[in-house]
Amino acid sequence: MEETINQDEAAQKIDQHITESAAALPDTVKLEPLGPIAFASCDDPTDGGPKDRVTVSQRKWLTGLPTENNEQNVDLLHDYWVSNGYRVIHDLRPDELFVTVESETDAFNVSVQSSDEGDLSIGASSPCVWPEGTPNP
Repeated sequence: MEETINQDEAAQKIDQHITESAAALPDTVKLEPLGPIAFASCDDPTDGGPKDRVTVSQRKWLTGLPTENNEQNVDLLHDYWVSNGYRVIHDLRPDELFVTVESETDAFNVSVQSSDEGDLSIGASSPCVWPEGTPNP
């Protein structure tokens, strides 16, 4: 039952992963929130650790990019991730524009996907963390 970063620190790291990834895209890109930061229970943790922890996640729209360049922009993100310490977990291309990677340094997941309308979004999620950073007594 080790300490973790807290949920606020996880939210900051999510923003960092998203912002640094988006920097690999053309500088016309803008990040628009796609809903609030979400906190979900780790009732069935995949890491074998204790329950009562949470995962933190957020998605943002990638606006300012022409939809006809979606494949090239997903390629840019994929190349950035592979060159910067991320391991590819899912790559559904060419059937779907959907790629998920995991940071080898902090186990955060980052993904890009296309909506049915052709809009790209990027999201990140944390591993299971204690809400306050320390196990509940």
